[in-house]
Amino acid sequence: MNKHRFRFKNPYLVIISAFLVFLIIGTLLLYMPFAQKQPTSFVDCLFIATSAFTVTGLATIDITEHFNHVGYTIIMLLIQAGGLGIITLAMIVFIMLGKKVGFKGRSLATEALNQQNTGGILRLVLILFFVSLIFEIIGAVLLAMEWVPKLGLQRGIYNSIFTAVSAFNNAGFALHSDNLMQYQTNPIINFIITSLIIIGGLGFTVILDLYKTKHFHKLRVHTKVMLVSTLAINFFATLIIFILEYGNKSTLGGHSTFDQFQMAYFQAITTRTAGFNTVDIGALTPPTILIIMLLMFIGGGSTSTAGGIKLTTAVVIILGTLSYIKQREHLSLFKRAIDSRFLFKSLAIAVLSSGFCFTIVFALVLAEPKLPFLPLMFEVISAFGTVGLTMGITGKLSVIGKLLIILMMMIGKVGVLTIVLTFSKPNKQLYSYPKGDILTG
Repeated sequence: MNKHRFRFKNPYLVIISAFLVFLIIGTLLLYMPFAQKQPTSFVDCLFIATSAFTVTGLATIDITEHFNHVGYTIIMLLIQAGGLGIITLAMIVFIMLGKKVGFKGRSLATEALNQQNTGGILRLVLILFFVSLIFEIIGAVLLAMEWVPKLGLQRGIYNSIFTAVSAFNNAGFALHSDNLMQYQTNPIINFIITSLIIIGGLGFTVILDLYKTKHFHKLRVHTKVMLVSTLAINFFATLIIFILEYGNKSTLGGHSTFDQFQMAYFQAITTRTAGFNTVDIGALTPPTILIIMLLMFIGGGSTSTAGGIKLTTAVVIILGTLSYIKQREHLSLFKRAIDSRFLFKSLAIAVLSSGFCFTIVFALVLAEPKLPFLPLMFEVISAFGTVGLTMGITGKLSVIGKLLIILMMMIGKVGVLTIVLTFSKPNKQLYSYPKGDILTG
């Protein structure tokens, strides 16, 4: 009896399999005539479904011209499912139906949420779900106060709900042909959306820790790192974009100093895997493009709706580098020692991510010889970071180019470690060799 019983021998394979099944269902729903305003190719439906489910925001077509409200709702549900995660979503359904979640299911949820143990994982899943709903509802209500008077009751409410879900889950989809460029100098829209992006990008464990702990010094090290590094990177990104684009008439130039600042701030925040834009990304100067690519590659926080290698990964690598420069043998942060295995994991994530990005960029350059290199590279980094910003070439991609970006979005969402560990066998070494020296540097 036991030998015929299905077992989760490889949780990473189950996560990827569930991801693909859900993605196929979403694609088929978007491909149905009842979801479309005009005939849309299967590849474009697959691209949009992948972009929504990976909470990226890239689009080969204008979704407002190709899909109706049924299609918008399917996209919104894909964004919500992608933000929560398919395994988390499955756990929520089981809990709501009163079904018992066994150890194997808890283990899957633990892997999906990047937790260390299964203790309290179901409680974390429920908190994650309700936290998402609460912030999305608050965001939708605030946006509705601004949009209902301008767009009418029905359209204003629907746009508010869609945009709130998209913003909190860092998706970047908007029901406007120009994304959010028409609201580039609207401080209310800018503040609401950037707040949702930041909260969604911090991660659910950080939000929970902040709720439970009222004093900064009692917070978990991970929470402290996320709060301080998020504040720092957002401040410096805003300042750099403001300085670099101050005289660019095609982006910030020609506006008041306040408007230039809020536009720079919005673009600095949205590069952290959200994908909304209030300026023409293709008109940004090359130095700004390079800074944005770096921000997209880093991404947001672990267990958040954001992509990228994650901010904490970058912090640990920088910390390891500084420790070596200062000739320190151990990592420490906020008066706490950091286990070296986190440094090894961070280095593995950074190296694998760079390798995947280089490979896809190389393949895309071969597949799209008529398109410029920088926009192609920008597109790949945007897809990997599940950001959704583009320099205007997404709709110009060939079928092969679209499939490569689809693959990159999937890699960015599932995670490079999940993909690699799916096809690797654990091989714990129970012995050690005598030490040897390698000349480096």
